[in-house]
Amino acid sequence: MNNSSELFYLKTFVINLKDHKEKKNRMAKLLSELNINFEFFKAFDGRRLKKTDFNGYNDFKRKLFLGRSLFPSELGALESNRLIYKKMITENIKVALILEDDVDIYKNFKKNLIKILNLEYSWDIIRFLESRKLQNAKSRKVISLGENVYLKRFPKLYGGSHAYLITINGAKKMLGLTNDFYQHIDLIMGQTWLNNLNSLICIPGNVKQLPELNICPINHPRFIKKKKTIHEIYFLSRFFYKIYESIAKWIHYLYKALPDHKALNQSSKT
Repeated sequence: MNNSSELFYLKTFVINLKDHKEKKNRMAKLLSELNINFEFFKAFDGRRLKKTDFNGYNDFKRKLFLGRSLFPSELGALESNRLIYKKMITENIKVALILEDDVDIYKNFKKNLIKILNLEYSWDIIRFLESRKLQNAKSRKVISLGENVYLKRFPKLYGGSHAYLITINGAKKMLGLTNDFYQHIDLIMGQTWLNNLNSLICIPGNVKQLPELNICPINHPRFIKKKKTIHEIYFLSRFFYKIYESIAKWIHYLYKALPDHKALNQSSKT
């Protein structure tokens, strides 16, 4: 893609529940003002099915390693994204921008989007995340987009799937990864030491999820009552899970150091 007019041809999907009309109208106004061509994608309502009805969901692993089942809204979010991946493959959509309907988009987002679409560097997923925590977190610069904007790799796992680019190869990989899943959709994207995804984060992202519009329930395993036996099993499995995760993600981060350094040097010269 060569200029901003090419964004007209970028497939942009905005995930929206049918009964969330106010959020739909707000996003339509926002994207129209930014001159970004888009279409609404009907979100899958996770309340419609039992957790056992979700293809590929492993509730046993979820409880074993994380202490609780995924909420219906979390399962619905994953299924909504998975339906888009299937659409991309069926229609041979090479790259898509996926947005949730509770985001705000800041200045320079379009400029950075165009630069990413023109990269020769091969990637699967680019997430646009905006937080002070990420700004200050340990990371490695992989691609320079100019004006102090970088595509970065992080050794730790950070959530957020409210705004991201994905290639058709990334969509195929994500479909395969959700054949047996127990994590949120955004954490699957971020576990690059497990999933063979080249998934990076654009910093600053210039897209922020608005908490007042995000209705997804948040909970933590420590607040959920469990039978004593289950709690003891969870304590042990979680302990070993965290050790494995810590070792694996740092090995992967170090393994990627040389190719990341080469990619940064090349992008800084262009």
